[in-house]
Amino acid sequence: MFQRLLMAVALATALAPAGAAEQFEASAHVFNGNGYGQSYLGAGGTTPLYNQALGQVVDGGNGAFDAFGFYNSGVGALSQTRQVELLSGNVFRFFDTFTNHGASSITTTLNFFGNLGSDGDELVSAAEPGLLVSCEDDGSGSCGSDPVLALVSGNNGLGQATITPDRYNVSFSVTVKPGESLSLLNFAFLASDVNGPTVSDLWLAQSTGAALLSAPRLDGLSTEQVASIANFTTPVPEPTTWAMLAMGLGLLALRRSRA
Repeated sequence: MFQRLLMAVALATALAPAGAAEQFEASAHVFNGNGYGQSYLGAGGTTPLYNQALGQVVDGGNGAFDAFGFYNSGVGALSQTRQVELLSGNVFRFFDTFTNHGASSITTTLNFFGNLGSDGDELVSAAEPGLLVSCEDDGSGSCGSDPVLALVSGNNGLGQATITPDRYNVSFSVTVKPGESLSLLNFAFLASDVNGPTVSDLWLAQSTGAALLSAPRLDGLSTEQVASIANFTTPVPEPTTWAMLAMGLGLLALRRSRA
């Protein structure tokens, strides 16, 4: 699968739409309990005084999110730890671990939630298992001022994602045995020309989302963390393979900036 992905990246680099300009830079608006930063590491849930979700992303740049990326139901008796960060290339990564400290198995449906910035005018341009690509509808069937989003929820069918109408929900039906843990990995990629979204940004979101679906970005995660991921089934690429993919994406970015 990953070799096919490399071929797709090479082909996409050659066929990248001309006229695409420089990408905007996503804002590090990850809520850490006191303010907003590049990342969050800690417990799940919310914090007073305003009941804000720990690790949620607010805005993200150009109004992409109102409050995105937290579990709003299903956690119950499970404990939750979060590792949320803005990676390079406008990719937000949400890594959540749920642990059963009780004496009986817990079966529940965990729901990963996001309030999108489109305010009810979401335009879904691509939908496939584990990947939704959407943007704000400008009223004429084209993308408005918000960035184009590629939302990735896993490649093995565990996550069931929907947008209705500007609410993103992914349900994960899981069973966690006593003393065991499992982790769920979600991504949000933002694409937008510095002057606002273009048709090529839809293409960029689709291709980047497909790459994350086939080869999720695991940089910085430990071997134990990777082994606990329940919603992706994919071999971890060798470092040289990641280097080849990075080179292909780098050539693509260079082509876009020169254009």
